[in-house]
Amino acid sequence: MIEYKDYAKFENLSELSEAIEIGLDIEFILYGERYNISWRDDEPFICRCPEGETNFYTDAKAMLDKHKINDRQLKELWNDMKVLSM
Repeated sequence: MIEYKDYAKFENLSELSEAIEIGLDIEFILYGERYNISWRDDEPFICRCPEGETNFYTDAKAMLDKHKINDRQLKELWNDMKVLSM
């Protein structure tokens, strides 16, 4: 397992939502798992790295509302994300 000592945190949910909407590639750790949020074919997606299932959404709001990790909506988890790169 790789330990990440340097990471950033989102200040609030709006910051995460805006980062997704403007198309930033976001790599983060959540509960010991690495994830990526990015865009393909004009839709944002989230996947577990390196080879996890890719889930596409219509926009950032849909992703934050509908995507769940450990039975919790992504919008509830922003404060637990350890951002590795954006």
